Amino acid sequence: MDKKKVSGSSAREAALRALVRVEEDGAYLNLALPTLLQNLPAEERSLAMQLAVGTIQRLNTLDWSINLFSRRPTDTFTTWVRNLLRLSAYQILYLDRIPDYAVVNEAVALARRFGHRGVAGLVNALLRRLSDETTVLPWPDPDQDPLEYLSLKHSQPQWLVARVIDSFGFNEAEKWCLANNRKPAVSIRPNLLQNNPEELTRKLHNEGFGVIQSPLIPGMLCLNSGSNLAATASFREGLFTIQGESSGLIAPLLAPQSGETVVDLCSAPGGKTTHIAELMHDRGLIYAVELRRNRLQLVEKAARRLRLQSIKPLLADGRSIGRYNLPAPDAILVDAPCSGLGVIRRLPEIKWRRTEKDLKELQKLQLEMLSAAAGILPVGGRLLYSVCTTEPEETVQVVEQFGCSHGEFLHEPLQPHLPPALREGQDESGAVYIWPHRHDLDGFFIARWRKKTN
Repeated sequence: MDKKKVSGSSAREAALRALVRVEEDGAYLNLALPTLLQNLPAEERSLAMQLAVGTIQRLNTLDWSINLFSRRPTDTFTTWVRNLLRLSAYQILYLDRIPDYAVVNEAVALARRFGHRGVAGLVNALLRRLSDETTVLPWPDPDQDPLEYLSLKHSQPQWLVARVIDSFGFNEAEKWCLANNRKPAVSIRPNLLQNNPEELTRKLHNEGFGVIQSPLIPGMLCLNSGSNLAATASFREGLFTIQGESSGLIAPLLAPQSGETVVDLCSAPGGKTTHIAELMHDRGLIYAVELRRNRLQLVEKAARRLRLQSIKPLLADGRSIGRYNLPAPDAILVDAPCSGLGVIRRLPEIKWRRTEKDLKELQKLQLEMLSAAAGILPVGGRLLYSVCTTEPEETVQVVEQFGCSHGEFLHEPLQPHLPPALREGQDESGAVYIWPHRHDLDGFFIARWRKKTN
């Protein structure tokens, strides 16, 4: 299929081009889509986003369904044909409001526009067969093959589903799968140095947004839409930060105080760094450490927008933070690089890109970050570890290995500091697990230590 430029007149064209970029360039939809949507009317933008996200979310199921009716497996098609078929199959299988004949006609038109007559004929025949057989697809039997069933019925990678079944059993594993396919809430954190939640709610209401208080995370607000939030006057004026509800837990659990020195060892894009500064009433010093300059600039931009003066950017590798002779910090946040498997409902590409092998490699990096932080923290200092994943290699195993090699640190229980709605069901280790299927939040893990001896 010829890579002709998308005109911007069709939601399906924009979605198709975004899908190709995700596959060929390793892009993320949330970064690839905006430029493709800017010339579309609002309704077309919404449809393009739904189509692209849904197609990525259901990738393995779509390929399976296409392969049922294709003489060639999907991996033998060009990237463009493969993603056109996926995009169309998603609409046939999951979007009732779009008639199948319209989906097929649009797909054939795109095939003709970007390909040739043979491609158009193939697309037409395959999609018509899929449309005719949708109600009798041969789904795996959940009793005979529960792993295959959950993986295909709920569009999750088999290796990950197998781990969840081992941890929770079939019934709860299915709830986990369902939760990871639900659209997450759009949430924001008011900048309490510039306004209060009530004032912000009124302002956003006047700008066309419905706003409610988060039912789980005190101080966070949830919105009925995330469309153009960053274009609002309230955002430009620094009145809030767009942030997931689980992320809003992290800075309060670090318990930063006015006048303290804090190090955020993995700062970008700056949501937790700026939250720390706001909790400190912008009095004190926060070293925002980041390895890449372009990412550090995101932190600087956020601090300027929120009118925060206490954040000091530092371009550095957090694993070698001891070389920089920083003032002794009162607290360190290690919001470490991780698999991101707790946020696949936001970034569905992650579940298709990660492998089980990645987890041990990330664990090594996470332990290196914690050890570096431990080396500069004085007696009495606080160390908080957080990751947006719940996989054992990145959570409980990190805590165990750090504890074995750093006996001078006391592991502190965090449950008493959690919002009441999140305390139930936490284990006895003192660390915190946030689960998508139990809490309807992004999956997170949080642990805290205090240095007790040299």
